[in-house]
Amino acid sequence: MTQSFNSEVNGWVNIYKHENVTSAGIIRELKKIFKKNKIGHAGTLDPMATGILPIAIGEATKTVQYLHQKNKTYIFNIIFGETKDTDDRTGVTQKTSNRVPSSKSIEEFLTKYTGIVEQMPPIYSAKKINGRRAYSIARSGGFPLLKPKNVEIYNIKKVKEINKKEFVFSVTCGTGTYVRSIARDLGNALDVCCHVSKIDRIEYGPFNLKNILSIDRLMQLNRDIDSLRSVVKPIDTVLDDILAVNVSNQEACKLKNGLSIHYKDIDKKSSSGKVYTIYSGSIIAICNIEGDFLKPVRVFNL
Repeated sequence: MTQSFNSEVNGWVNIYKHENVTSAGIIRELKKIFKKNKIGHAGTLDPMATGILPIAIGEATKTVQYLHQKNKTYIFNIIFGETKDTDDRTGVTQKTSNRVPSSKSIEEFLTKYTGIVEQMPPIYSAKKINGRRAYSIARSGGFPLLKPKNVEIYNIKKVKEINKKEFVFSVTCGTGTYVRSIARDLGNALDVCCHVSKIDRIEYGPFNLKNILSIDRLMQLNRDIDSLRSVVKPIDTVLDDILAVNVSNQEACKLKNGLSIHYKDIDKKSSSGKVYTIYSGSIIAICNIEGDFLKPVRVFNL
């Protein structure tokens, strides 16, 4: 039986999601352990996808939006020969072709597919149209009217060829990028049939494969709250690009009560308009810089 803890835990755990496990399913399992804590995750992975799924626990859920803004790196496979309605191997075949693009034409496509790229989300995606998920509309026989959006591709390359029809790629991209759409766009640009056969997220902001934790390992640690806490990363793990400033006890109390504090000693150019404040080793609040004042926008109840 899974043991749960009544004491509160605040921070991040870096879970590795296996194939055919949903992101929501992982949250359900973690709620059995961290029963008293609010739990959230950043960057949903498709059921067929594997890789890093950062989980926010307790007060760390207030920082999820800051992780959403960070870059992700994926390793993914594309198989040539079939186009699928889902743009991955789980879908229904819509079109077939024996054509496989040359390495040169693939490289030319990847060169163009760098920087700001206009990308259409897959019709089987969680995008909402008039309150309904796109995949729900598609599964009921409709065609979701999705709009293209600009995403940023920082680096994309072909890594290797598994065989004559299956190639491995890597991409580092910004928020909102769909790996499945990359395969579809490649197929459309080169007039070939293809789809994604494998997706593995290997990096997401400060999280990578070196600090992953499996659900099974978490279950082994759930007998001892101290052991469990030892694998939980601090709340400010995802705030690595925001300046940290120390405040006094009096200033911390004001911030916790939603009051701005006077704080002149900040290099406004280096802080991007935000800082997070610390008192006695604990994070107090994320603040906007307004002139010589720090205005709390996220307060942590620790």
